[in-house]
Amino acid sequence: MYQMWTIRPSNQNYNSTSIYESNPTMFSIEIHHGGKFTKIPGIKYVGGQIRYVDLLDIEDFFVKELDSIMQKLGYTSPPVIYYHFQIPRCGLEFGLRPLRNCDDICNAPFPGY
Repeated sequence: MYQMWTIRPSNQNYNSTSIYESNPTMFSIEIHHGGKFTKIPGIKYVGGQIRYVDLLDIEDFFVKELDSIMQKLGYTSPPVIYYHFQIPRCGLEFGLRPLRNCDDICNAPFPGY
């Protein structure tokens, strides 16, 4: 399978509208890595970095893609990483969900999918 996604350089702005409006299955993600979650109540993600990955396609997006992205970000293999996603417009306290397999991706409540 051909890798189309790219990790956006830290200082680059990105206008997704022109690309994504004609490709409705394409999307970008914001990845927080290298930090940790604080304890509940008042959960936060502290430390680490934020990077953006563009040109992902929901039709070809699987957890193994996240493994590849994390390797490109410098994490060694096999990575011992636990993936989570945040439901849009929900705080971490109630909107944080594990991302373990394809079912979690297919059932994620993302707008437009």
